[in-house]
Amino acid sequence: MANETLGISVPRLSSFTNQGSADRTVSVLGRGRRFAQLMGIAKKNGLFPLRKLDFGSAPSGAATRLVQAEGLRRALEEAGGAFVKIGQLMSTRTDVLPEEFVSALSQLQHSVEPAPWDDVEPLLVTEFGAPLESLFSSFDREPVAAASIGQVHRATLKSGQVVAVKVQRPGIVPEVKRDVDIALRMVNVLSLSSPQARALGIRPAAAQYGADLIRQLDFRLEARNLLALRALQARGPHAEEIRLPELIESLSTDRVILMEFLEGDTFAALNERADAAPAALTAAMRVILSAFVRQIVFDGVYHADLHPGNIMLLANGQPALVDFGSVGRLDLQLRESVQELLIAFLQSDTQLIADGLLQLAPLTAGSDERGFRRDLSAFITLELGPGARIDVTTVDSMVAILVQYSMAIPTEFIAAARALVILEGTLRSTLPDFDLLEEARGLAAGQIRDQMAPANLREVGTTELLALLPSIRRLPRRFDQIGLALETGKLGVNVRLLAHPDDRRLLAGFIRQIGVGVVGLVSGILALGYLTAPLQASASVGLISTASAGVALGSTSIVLLAAALVDALVSRHRD
Repeated sequence: MANETLGISVPRLSSFTNQGSADRTVSVLGRGRRFAQLMGIAKKNGLFPLRKLDFGSAPSGAATRLVQAEGLRRALEEAGGAFVKIGQLMSTRTDVLPEEFVSALSQLQHSVEPAPWDDVEPLLVTEFGAPLESLFSSFDREPVAAASIGQVHRATLKSGQVVAVKVQRPGIVPEVKRDVDIALRMVNVLSLSSPQARALGIRPAAAQYGADLIRQLDFRLEARNLLALRALQARGPHAEEIRLPELIESLSTDRVILMEFLEGDTFAALNERADAAPAALTAAMRVILSAFVRQIVFDGVYHADLHPGNIMLLANGQPALVDFGSVGRLDLQLRESVQELLIAFLQSDTQLIADGLLQLAPLTAGSDERGFRRDLSAFITLELGPGARIDVTTVDSMVAILVQYSMAIPTEFIAAARALVILEGTLRSTLPDFDLLEEARGLAAGQIRDQMAPANLREVGTTELLALLPSIRRLPRRFDQIGLALETGKLGVNVRLLAHPDDRRLLAGFIRQIGVGVVGLVSGILALGYLTAPLQASASVGLISTASAGVALGSTSIVLLAAALVDALVSRHRD
């Protein structure tokens, strides 16, 4: 890559993820070899048979669990790519895995085996288009951190600035694409065999996670993510509370990214130190949580991978974030829905929470909305009430409600929830006594107060006014068109009636009840006429008497009127 092409250009995802038919499709042979390789890795590290893995907590099995946990860590690290990411996520779930597995898997956050320097240096030279000596006064061959997709080296530019050079692992792109392809095929099988997984929308959620992982392979996107987060952080009311490194744009490419080097320790390293000050960690986590709430609710751009290896505590006690490959985004409509849910949560208003969820994911036709509201209210009272703690059972309870009522939550909202689960796992592993719900409630209330500041209100008012200006400018022309239509007698009004299925069902039931009732009433009137008419003997064979006709019509009238009444009562109860 020549020097003149260095810098952050706008990447085209299609050119990165769809590089010809050979890249779009992972061959059957390649998948088969990978399956065989994964089975071999699992067997070599003592993970077979799977049923003998001990995920319990009995003291008698501690020694066995230590061996199995180390084998799982080695297997995930050897498998590489997406599997290291899975291990990093699992390492924060102290509520699911025993201590031995959590301790072993947490090493994946900061001690992944780095790629050899002999493979990394040629890639750097190719990306920079020049020898390292011409750009850097020093460059450490040993990385300060190694992760599943890239590794970070410390270097000093000719200007004297110390920078972190994150370089992509050589050959990682086809490996990750292949693993994502295998994982998505497994999810498809699961979705076809499990109605619950299908109703929950596991396929689009998995597809989004796979796409997010593939996007992380393009460091130009990470650079744009960092720039977006820094810009929004600078606009916030507490811009100095959290540190985001400065990007070195001129030397960043799609496989190498340079940014300011931050001196400090990751939370993954602090978790292993006995001398870490709990007060400093608590204060730092409170700042991180506040920033995350603001990013989700108001900014719409949030760090989606806040595991302990991506959060740092600097020497001055300031928290910092690193690794911006996974950054989520929420559009304005979703942010407004999240804000409504947050306000309803702060007010403990279960009805408003239900309204917000129904706006995000409407119930299908024929679903029991009253039952959904009742079950959701019970969940919020029990699982999110005073003294409650969020854990996997909380998520399971919520998922059970969504599955029961076949609600498909937008994938962007699921991604945000996944990011919250990752942060909750970090809190659990770092500060087990940290009350996430109460802290989030207090921080969210503070965020809303910040938004109500005069300066923010002026900004919101200005934004809304700018949005209205085009409509205001069109008003004179529209009034003129209405006046012309009135003058020429061509004014018409189009109204779309009965657009909602409930409205159509109500009208159909009303017409049915009226029709049955009218027929029943007419039959009753005719029955009275026949029954009160004088009896006449009839010699004609086959003719019925007026009394018999009256009884028949009267019986029909009673049945029809009773049917209309029962139908009306049932419809009223259902609605």
